[in-house]
Amino acid sequence: MKLRLSLLIVALLLGPGALAAQVVPGSPLALAHGVAREGAARYRDPPVNVDGRYVVISLDEHMLHLMEDERVIWSAVVGTGTGTRLEGAGQKWDFSTPRGMFRIQLKEKDPVWRVPDWAFIERGEEIPPLEDPRRREPGMLGTTAIYLEEDIAVHGTNNPELLGQPVSHGCIRMTNEAVRRLYHEVEIGTPVIIY
Repeated sequence: MKLRLSLLIVALLLGPGALAAQVVPGSPLALAHGVAREGAARYRDPPVNVDGRYVVISLDEHMLHLMEDERVIWSAVVGTGTGTRLEGAGQKWDFSTPRGMFRIQLKEKDPVWRVPDWAFIERGEEIPPLEDPRRREPGMLGTTAIYLEEDIAVHGTNNPELLGQPVSHGCIRMTNEAVRRLYHEVEIGTPVIIY
């Protein structure tokens, strides 16, 4: 298990395609690296052996899988980062969903979005001070948010028709019903693998 987990970490750090010529299609390393199993239309196997409960998110398939050991308990369609870039106010942003291994840091019901500078730049608005009330938008993250990092969360959406494709600024979007279910199925510290 530790070897498979270490290989996944190396593959994730090197990025998509870096080891593609050296892996066997369908192997855990290949799946983590984006090399599909020959003839496979959908992801079916977890990319690593992890004991207990964990979450696997496939960016290519736009799917979230809740796992118990190596068994899929439940799956849901997600929306992921568009990969677009933005520059403004002396800053640069990349709106890709990060790949790697994470742990759930915080779970929040009725989250309030803390509007970042890039959102104002996209809207063509002046960037307000941090304490400005325009920096808080209730409802933009749906009914529930599960944070993997300060700026990356699995959260609900008010536009479920957009799921199943790159649509976000890096977060993982789900239907409000699906993210509420996930909220109750995972704990703080639950591993999350995004590949």
